[in-house]
Parts: sequence; structure tokens; C-alpha cells
Amino acid sequence: MKKLMLILVLGTVSCTPDDGDPTVFCDNSTSDFQTLYQNTIIAGHSDNVTYDTEIHEYTFMLSATQEVCEIGYQSQPGIANTPYVIEIVDNTTTNTIYTGSHIFSSTGTSYATPSATINLVAGTSYTIKRIQTNWGNNIGNTIGRLATTNTMSFPYTYGIMTITGSKFHQNGGPAIDFGVPYIDIIFK
Repeated sequence: MKKLMLILVLGTVSCTPDDGDPTVFCDNSTSDFQTLYQNTIIAGHSDNVTYDTEIHEYTFMLSATQEVCEIGYQSQPGIANTPYVIEIVDNTTTNTIYTGSHIFSSTGTSYATPSATINLVAGTSYTIKRIQTNWGNNIGNTIGRLATTNTMSFPYTYGIMTITGSKFHQNGGPAIDFGVPYIDIIFK
């Protein structure tokens, strides 16, 4: 009887999910942003690494309330160990609801877990920014991946995400609605 109880207890403990791991429910293999971005390429936009300004940003809305669990970006090789600042601004209140400093891979998109909980409310306009002011002596280190063409036609929508515009500015630009910067957002 004691052996049966021990087996049941061990079986229950080993099957319990680890709720302390914030990435357990975070799957960055696909996202609404990734599909939206790819759809703009299929529709004739170019997938480029360009535009040397310190801030690359896009404005978006969600049709369902979500919690951000990861943010994806790709660094430039010349500043591969230099953190980027990621900010998310609530455009209704103009409050910055998240600021975090993250290092990303220079060989492909990599993902960082936010240092604080970020809840995004359905129907609210937000702006996500990638900021790089530590580019050394080469402004070219501020370029980033983006989908662009001579005629961008915002908004772009896929799933619950709608991107309503973009801006490239600070120490260059501004370029309004020039492209969609590849800043991926993964939800729980």
C-alpha cells in the first residue's frame, strides 16, 4: 500500500507543469506578426536590412487582449554584444508601459523575455520601438530588417494584429510609413 501511494505521489509531482517558467507557454515558432510580415513580402514588398536611424518603430492594435511573453529582433554584427532598448508605448495615454534592454543575435532573429509583465488591451493603439543609440562610430550599425516598397499601404492585418503605421527617426529621418520593421511580438 505504501509503494502504491509513493508511486501515485511521484506520478502526480512529475506531471505537474512548471508554472514558474515564463517560457512554458511561449512559442516563438510562429506568430501573427511573422505571418503578417511574410504576407507583405509575398504581396511584393522587399525584405531588406536598411534604414540607418536610431529608432525603428511600428504602431499596432490587437483585437484580443494578450500578454507579451517574448520580443524578437536581430542585431547588427558590428554591435552584436550591445543591448537594444525595446519600448512599448500606450498611444491613448502616451505612457511607456515597457522599457527593457536586450541583446539579440546578429545571425538571425532571437527572442528576449521582458523583465516585467506586459498586458496589451484589445482595441488600444500601441507603438513598439527598437532603439539603438550605442552604435559606435558607424551609423550603419543602426540599420535593421524591414519589409518595404515605394508604396506602403497601411494598415496590414493578420490574425489579431493590425499594424497601422511605422516611423524611422532620431539621428536621421524621419521616414513615416516607410516600411514594417521586423520586431516580433510573441503572446502567451
